[in-house]
Amino acid sequence: MAKGLNRVYLIGSVTQTPELRYTPGGLAVLEVTVAGNDQIVDEAGTPRELAWYHRVKMFGRYAELFADQLAAGTPVFVEGRLDYRSWEAEGGRRSALDVRVDRIEPLNPEGKGADLTVTDARGQERLRAGLNQVTLIGNLTRDPELRYTPQGTAVTRMGLAVNERFSTRAGEQEKTHFVEVQAWRDLAEWAASLKKGDGVLVIGRLVNDSWTTQTGERRFITRVEAQRLERLTRGPGGGGTGSQMAQTGGVDIDEGLEDFPPEEDLPF
Repeated sequence: MAKGLNRVYLIGSVTQTPELRYTPGGLAVLEVTVAGNDQIVDEAGTPRELAWYHRVKMFGRYAELFADQLAAGTPVFVEGRLDYRSWEAEGGRRSALDVRVDRIEPLNPEGKGADLTVTDARGQERLRAGLNQVTLIGNLTRDPELRYTPQGTAVTRMGLAVNERFSTRAGEQEKTHFVEVQAWRDLAEWAASLKKGDGVLVIGRLVNDSWTTQTGERRFITRVEAQRLERLTRGPGGGGTGSQMAQTGGVDIDEGLEDFPPEEDLPF
């Protein structure tokens, strides 16, 4: 397995003043929802803004330190990593992908009012010039699956295993984070040439998708929308080199996503 890389960078506004809570064991937990707009240019060359909302988590003394500093509307910079967790639930095994904070810094950006933020339908402020970037290195857990929407747009989905090593009082530990990755258009067609086991560098955006099951239940998934992919030559399946970079229109392209739901049961 390729040596893992797992970094998340966000710049956005705190949507609601967070509440500090404690686990039964006394561990402090602070969950903060950060929101912003991505500035992109679509295939027609038209500038667009894509809204995003991501929940990030802090633990221990760090959570207590920032509990009184992150009021609603506060612009912040977040550096962290994706954290995979799974559990048994009624109907089978469930899993989720969280953002665990390593560093958070309140910001004082230039501008104010309408120049700085946009207010959503719930009255929450979203930073207009946000940052939403994920960088991962891992190995593919399955062969990528290329499909086409009813409108003929290529989309490829793949699973990435990101290995993490860290030290605890018990010694050296290892954990694997499982991340769903999606690519669109030309990048999707190139990604279809990858194979299970290949080492891959992924640079992209963190997105939350939702869909309705056949029983009418609403499900959610957090995934990475790839904007650049690089095949690593040292991976088990990496017999060659190659890369593609492409800007996508984001997950709000209205091109039949309801007709193309995720197969994996990974609620957010």
